Amino acid sequence: MKLIKKTIPLAIVFVFGILTLLTYYVPHKHSVDFLETMNKWENIVTAFAFFLGLISLFYAHSTKISRKADGWGYSLFVFVGFLAIIIPAYISKGKNMNGAELTWMGWAFQYIYNPLSATMFAVLAFYIVSTAYKSFRIKSLQAFVLFVAAMFLILGNVPLGQIIWDKMLGWTGYNISQVVDWIMHVPAVAGKRGIMIGISIGAVVTALKIIFGIERQYLGKD
Repeated sequence: MKLIKKTIPLAIVFVFGILTLLTYYVPHKHSVDFLETMNKWENIVTAFAFFLGLISLFYAHSTKISRKADGWGYSLFVFVGFLAIIIPAYISKGKNMNGAELTWMGWAFQYIYNPLSATMFAVLAFYIVSTAYKSFRIKSLQAFVLFVAAMFLILGNVPLGQIIWDKMLGWTGYNISQVVDWIMHVPAVAGKRGIMIGISIGAVVTALKIIFGIERQYLGKD
């Protein structure tokens, strides 16, 4: 049982992980062919994983409805929303437009999906404002720098920003658009590059841990 549940999966991950890693350093036709084959299998596995995830989602919400758990009414909208999109998509054969006219799928996206998406982003705006308020509380030098940069960006993106800048800081000889461009192209890019380097190092370390069997969460709880 241990051989089937642990040893064989770890061996498969190690072999294919090492082979895939070597394809990026071995410039040969076989390497390209192998990588293309792996990409095709990745798409196949992703499709099956999506299908299993969909089944798991429906099972979890159906169980919640049958047990009348807290918030079970919201679980009904999972099935209603799924049917409201999948049925028109099947009837329309995946097409949004039929010539100059909307298909059933196009109508569902325009009058159901898009309004719901806009509503969701409108609700998120309140959370963003709340988070911004908490972030801009000046408790350290770093928070003060963040606050000053945010104020410059806000002034550069509102109609009255240039007028306020001219009244208060026009003596500097710079306009607010120049300051915003400098912030976005110098310190912001430097911070973004640092974050991307950290993410890349973390991804490489995680990949190596999975290949060499140190990270085994994909095997499940058992």
